[in-house]
Amino acid sequence: MAEDQASTPLSGKSTITSAFRNRNFLRLYLAGATSTSGQTIAGVAIAWIVFEATGSALAIALVGIVRLAASILTSLPAGVWVDRYNRKLIMVYSDITRAALIGGLALVFFLLGFNLGIILIVLFVVSSVSTLFTPAQQSILPAILPKEQLADANGVIQSSNWLISSISSSVAGAIVLVSGVVLSLLYNTLTFAISAVLVFTVALAPALATPKAVGKPVAKPKMTREIVEGWRWLISSKGLFQLSISALFLNFFSTIFGAFVVVYVVLNLQGTALTYGIFLATMTLGGALGTLLVGRTSAVKNAGKVWILVYGVMGGGLLIVMGWTHLFWVAVPTVFVYSMGTAFAGNTWLTCAQTIVPENMRGRYFSLDGLLSYGVLPASQLAGGLLITLRGITFTVELAGLGLLVCGALSLLGRALWNLDGTVEPVPY
Repeated sequence: MAEDQASTPLSGKSTITSAFRNRNFLRLYLAGATSTSGQTIAGVAIAWIVFEATGSALAIALVGIVRLAASILTSLPAGVWVDRYNRKLIMVYSDITRAALIGGLALVFFLLGFNLGIILIVLFVVSSVSTLFTPAQQSILPAILPKEQLADANGVIQSSNWLISSISSSVAGAIVLVSGVVLSLLYNTLTFAISAVLVFTVALAPALATPKAVGKPVAKPKMTREIVEGWRWLISSKGLFQLSISALFLNFFSTIFGAFVVVYVVLNLQGTALTYGIFLATMTLGGALGTLLVGRTSAVKNAGKVWILVYGVMGGGLLIVMGWTHLFWVAVPTVFVYSMGTAFAGNTWLTCAQTIVPENMRGRYFSLDGLLSYGVLPASQLAGGLLITLRGITFTVELAGLGLLVCGALSLLGRALWNLDGTVEPVPY
């Protein structure tokens, strides 16, 4: 009887810690926290060994491009499969596959040494599988928790990921220095295996694990048709569609700053490695606080207004200040508020989407949103690099801020986005 209760979301007043009373959420949280630690440590180790072995910044860029390419190419079919099959099992199989791949890469390093080609192939497949795992994870959370607890649950997950990534990045350097890359990869293999076990123990009723069309005859699955259905639903949901379009441009400009923080600290603030560490820690703390604040406010009900005003208008204004100032004591509190605002807006969007997107469309929605987000990153990073080379970091950050500000102002024209309410009931598709 207790297990049945754990498998069904129960409504109730939310606090930041109330979701942890749900055993299913606790297991998913621990699975995510564990794998985040492993992925961060492995990511740092791989970047280090690639640069150490090749001495080429181009090789590092190639690693990032391969990961992005995998995410872009697999996002649409991933969303269809998440809406078609058992989401819990998708997550379990994804973890097992990633554990096997990273473990195999560790074995290659141990027996054969460095091989860039094998690294790129493994990272491509791992990123493809992760693109399948992520929308399944985002889609399954509303089946575990009542909507009143989603904002706090998302906030806890995201803030923990920020902090765990920050700590793990430091730990990774020590592990690589003392033991080399193999131990880092084996640790990531172990964390994926632990995550698979934890996700497998989540108790879900079959109807919650596998989405079904509501009020529609079940047609023979066809990838193209289901992808087109996803696009049609997104376009028909005018508020979320306008948000996705605005995200394409807002993410472009925010990434111009985010991808070159180290350049900003060194050139604009004349900082040292210590300065950079303090700056990153400030961004981490700001993001962790911002994502936790969503559940304490009416942000989800006013999701569109938060997205436009906080991410676009306020974020743009703060980046302009960041570009203008060369003073560390001004830049640090400014980036704290900027990180807090972007994380606040991000959690507001996620909670809104989990609430109002129908259950049988969540996988495709999150994959389509991911496609738009991933697709703009290479162009943004290329534009940022060229702008810094040609005009300098001050001009580049100020331009990024102006771009955010203008895009936020233009988003005010989308009345459906402005009125987007993340507390309404989803309309079955």
